[in-house]
Amino acid sequence: MAGRLAQDDLTPRAAELVLAACRGDAALDRALTGVAVEDDAPLEQSDGPGQGIFVAEIRVRGFRGIGPQARLPLAPGPGLTVVTGRNGSGKSSFAEAAELALTGYNARWTQARHDTWKQGWRNLHQPDTAVELELVQAEHAEKTTIRRRWAPDEDLARGVWTQDDQPFDHGRWHDALETYRPFLPYSELGTVLDAQPEDLYEAMHRLLGLEAITEAQQALAEHRKRLAEVVARPYDRRERVRAALLASQDERARRAAALLGSDSPDLDAIADLALGAEVGTGTNLLHQIVDVTPPPDDEVERVRETLDLALGAVTAVATDNAQDSLRCSEILRLAIQLTESAKASDSARSQTCPVCDLGRLDGRWLSKAKDRAEHLARAAAELHEAADRLDVAVAATRALCQPVPEVLLEAEGVLDVTTALQAWQAWHDCVAIDDPVRLRQEVFERYTGLIQAVDQLKTVAREQIERRDLVWRPMAIALFEWHSQAQQALADSQVLADVTEAENWIRKAAATLRAERIAPFAKESQRIWQRLRQQSNVDLGAVRLGGARNVELDVSVDGVTNSALAVMSQGELHSLGLALFLPRAMVDESPFRFVVIDDPVQAMDASKVDGLAQVLADVGLTRQVVVFTHDERLVEALRRLRLPATVWEVCRGEESVVQVRMSDDPVGRCLGDARAMRSDEDLPDALRAELVASCCRAALEAASHARFRRRRLGHGMPHAEVERQLECALTTRQKLTLAVLDDLAEPAKLVPHLEDVVGSWAVDLLQACRVGGDTGDLDVLIRDTELLAGWLQR
Repeated sequence: MAGRLAQDDLTPRAAELVLAACRGDAALDRALTGVAVEDDAPLEQSDGPGQGIFVAEIRVRGFRGIGPQARLPLAPGPGLTVVTGRNGSGKSSFAEAAELALTGYNARWTQARHDTWKQGWRNLHQPDTAVELELVQAEHAEKTTIRRRWAPDEDLARGVWTQDDQPFDHGRWHDALETYRPFLPYSELGTVLDAQPEDLYEAMHRLLGLEAITEAQQALAEHRKRLAEVVARPYDRRERVRAALLASQDERARRAAALLGSDSPDLDAIADLALGAEVGTGTNLLHQIVDVTPPPDDEVERVRETLDLALGAVTAVATDNAQDSLRCSEILRLAIQLTESAKASDSARSQTCPVCDLGRLDGRWLSKAKDRAEHLARAAAELHEAADRLDVAVAATRALCQPVPEVLLEAEGVLDVTTALQAWQAWHDCVAIDDPVRLRQEVFERYTGLIQAVDQLKTVAREQIERRDLVWRPMAIALFEWHSQAQQALADSQVLADVTEAENWIRKAAATLRAERIAPFAKESQRIWQRLRQQSNVDLGAVRLGGARNVELDVSVDGVTNSALAVMSQGELHSLGLALFLPRAMVDESPFRFVVIDDPVQAMDASKVDGLAQVLADVGLTRQVVVFTHDERLVEALRRLRLPATVWEVCRGEESVVQVRMSDDPVGRCLGDARAMRSDEDLPDALRAELVASCCRAALEAASHARFRRRRLGHGMPHAEVERQLECALTTRQKLTLAVLDDLAEPAKLVPHLEDVVGSWAVDLLQACRVGGDTGDLDVLIRDTELLAGWLQR
């Protein structure tokens, strides 16, 4: 993966995300949050079941159609084994038991639409149920026995599951069984294409070893979807929020709607609106009115006290003759200055008073005048000090009377501020009052009215704010939520671009790797299909793993592309199911060197049975192939084509007693039955003779069928035509005529031909078989039948 990344033009950030996704969810999460990705320690692989596993024996007791324990011995190595038996003989019970013992379930039951299959899992004649699978593993001398056993009262889900008498470690086998499952029951054979597309996809995809890349692709896809939702969410919601805002009369809502209407909304301004840091004109004025603050009571009280004290001080010193005393003090001051000035110049010892022109301003007068002037000066100073304090107090009082706040003038269109404006203007007019006493009276009376008017106005403003906020609050919450989403979307948009780039790259890389790795499997499936198709006009082309998690099959009919399900018969679907299953089961990485296939012959025409026999024999060169079937055509095709195979026959007797025996060819089996009946002393002579003759006729008919099929199929006749002609031959003589003369139309020539080519004993044999053996020795009848059947089989 790193090598492919180095060869492609991918941004460093996207390449980092690809590698992180391949290392696992934790590494990808760290990479997305900006944490440096380090090479994680590789995950420890759990011990698997081993390699080179073959089946040595299947043992079944009290399960399905098998009562007392029955054994199916198998050669633990490559080769083809066919297990035959009529329907209900118990042969499929061996296949289902092997699957149940190793996997813990049975596909036939799990796919059934009702519980009938599960309800009949326990044999009625044997309540003690057990299934055992004896395995042989490469490089291990001892065999491994996997066993499941149930007490009479236990249901299928319970029981004891062991491997070599130890608890079975299903987790150790699970991955191998999921990836290389060696069982193909009939219920799956015909429904490979009917199943969910992802089921077949998963089954084939596991073989390619691309789980890590697939999981990485899925992880990136999940993050991409999540991020895309985060990025798209504010844009999907914006119009809904904006429509709600436009429907409101609140100026904040109109402002927010205008911001949202922009192609690139100002997120900071929207946050200010949502959090109340920025409000509209009307609401802002209401808040400013609430914030309007006249001088506080304590400050007003302090100014009142200061003014009262100043007025009291002035009242105490401002008597009626206070001004005369001040003037007199000034006259004395000037007279003293005049006297001292004359004395200093020695112009005279004394000076006539310039006011009265009678008294003398001598030293005596000067001394008295200074005492009186000092007394008058102290009185003047007190008066001046009281006047200054009063001026300061008046100035401080006037300073309280500020002009009407601009906000009250601006709010005239929002609230009724008339009373507050008048009260505030009246209070401000106190600045023009010159009389301190009147000022003191007016300013504090007007202050009380001002406070009442302003408080009433504030109450109205608060009510307006509360009413507006009651409507605005949910819109503000919605706006804030949108803002949070938009911020997150803005932060995640670049991450989304990086994740999308990484996902697109890994999707293409995964598709390329899938195509490269599935090519050998597809080629093998095509080769197997060519062997199985046998006169079918359906061609199988490429096999691909599609991007929609399905398996794409290029199927064409006479060169025209079509759907497999639309054009294939049931037998062709079975053949296609085998063509898809066998390459998966034969990969070298599989620990299993065996495959178990249940009833693949059913619904196949005769031509496809020949192809199936050849395919199974080829697989048997490297794998242990165990096939269960009730159709004798597969065994017949194997023998006719001289393909190596071991054939076991399963027979079921009373009380579910099942026997497994090595099967001869049909001729040998009929002759064996004839000899067994010849030796049965309990049979009446007439019945014994008739039964022996019947078995001899069956042996000759089987040999005739084999000879006719071999000749006609060897000449290229279609299987269907061969079987049609065989169906036309109803009697033993007609069947011999087909086999010997190759023409059913001339039965009269059969006897002369046999006399000339074989001998008159062959003609006598036909007569003895027809009449039931009454004319001769039964041992001779069996011997001559064997000789003639041998001649027919050559």
